[in-house]
Amino acid sequence: MTRIEEKVRRGFDLIRRAGDDSDLLGAALLAFHSALSDYLDAELRRSPLLSDAERQGIDEGTMTWPVRATLAQRIGLLTEKQRDRVLEINRVRTGFAHGEGFAGSARSVAAYGEFVAELCGLAASPSTRETAPHRAPTAAHRTAASSATTTAASPSAARASGLRARAEERKARRAGLIPESGSLRVALAAVAVLFLIVLAIVGMQQLTPTTPSIAGAPPATLATPIAPPPTNTPTPQTARIVNLPPGGPGWLRTTPSFRAPTQPVPLSEGLEVTLLDRAPVDAEGTRWRFVSVGGYDGWCPEHNLALGNG
Repeated sequence: MTRIEEKVRRGFDLIRRAGDDSDLLGAALLAFHSALSDYLDAELRRSPLLSDAERQGIDEGTMTWPVRATLAQRIGLLTEKQRDRVLEINRVRTGFAHGEGFAGSARSVAAYGEFVAELCGLAASPSTRETAPHRAPTAAHRTAASSATTTAASPSAARASGLRARAEERKARRAGLIPESGSLRVALAAVAVLFLIVLAIVGMQQLTPTTPSIAGAPPATLATPIAPPPTNTPTPQTARIVNLPPGGPGWLRTTPSFRAPTQPVPLSEGLEVTLLDRAPVDAEGTRWRFVSVGGYDGWCPEHNLALGNG
């Protein structure tokens, strides 16, 4: 399971356990938003359109969300509407990370999780679609599913269909089923072109359904898009924050350095964090460990960690 999948799965797990706990719902939103950040940064690194300075900002963890979302739109990872929605959620996320109360509902947070999972190419498993017991498929659900299937017929899928049709034609000609007729080739080519045009028009006419924002969202079907991990998955190693200096919280660093930028989640004495599977780093006379808390990953001095599960 990748880090992106793990964060999305953790977000939906927090929603299931949250009930009316707004802090857990806010933590779920942080997990989804962090998963989207990891996905966009990974895709942006592979793009030849980025400048060296922009690529360095990703590597050093200093890229802001407005810049990230604009670059993602520029290379085709986000539409303008999706970019605006992501930035709106980022404002809510920033407020919660800096101590503001979270007012979103479980269903609106889950809708954002579904939105993130779809952007990251993660498919919902059958078990996660059974969140509401005894809910039978309705005609509206079947219509929505049909619309989503039609929307997926992009021009690239149409081109693939045309290539398959031409491959079948060549296969049949080699078997002697189709004569080498110039007029027949022209007719088949015309049919293939018409097929591509129809699929492209249908795909352009379908509008991606908009999902309400975090505040005041109408009811939506709660669905968890990630299957539960295998039963033999080892229990993550945990630690607790200790030895913080008096008078203030501690902070995770984006790189193993006291001069590196910090993540927005404050660290308090006794807070439990998860140790991630990455080798310790010795830098600036300190051994650093890579940990995760509140949907964010970062580096923490080992002398501030009391190791041990549970």
